[in-house]
Amino acid sequence: MREDKGMMASTTTSAYQFALRTPRDPRDVLNEVANRELGGIGVAERGKSYVVLRPRRRYRYSSDIAVVAGIAILLVVLISTAISPWLIIFSPLAFLPGVPLWFDHRPTLAVSAVVEEETGVTRVTAHGEASPELSAALDAYFSTLPVAPMDQPAGPST
Repeated sequence: MREDKGMMASTTTSAYQFALRTPRDPRDVLNEVANRELGGIGVAERGKSYVVLRPRRRYRYSSDIAVVAGIAILLVVLISTAISPWLIIFSPLAFLPGVPLWFDHRPTLAVSAVVEEETGVTRVTAHGEASPELSAALDAYFSTLPVAPMDQPAGPST
């Protein structure tokens, strides 16, 4: 639990980019990244060829709750205009539930694994903002992956 609080308090991030070619199956690579214990970092989104990592939230306030709250505020304001038309000036209050989301600048990092058609090997890439702890954990994991040999460029045929 201490690591989770430490990661949430950490605001120092840096750009992280990584690329590797490996003979491993892309699903295996993505499953290992998603299932890896990264201390306060969790899977925010997952697709067939990618995983998005972000710090875990302490609360469940998200964009869908903000939209519903904004619609509710707007409906209350519109209904109150039946009492007095000048109450329409309060309609911008419907944007208030979205304010916390505008200031939510947590680092996000995407890891993708795709099979290259020409060579049949998996290209693993990572790109985004990462804390020093996350960078170290991903570097440690990526260093354990076997590296695919580079293809020799085709020379002139004789």
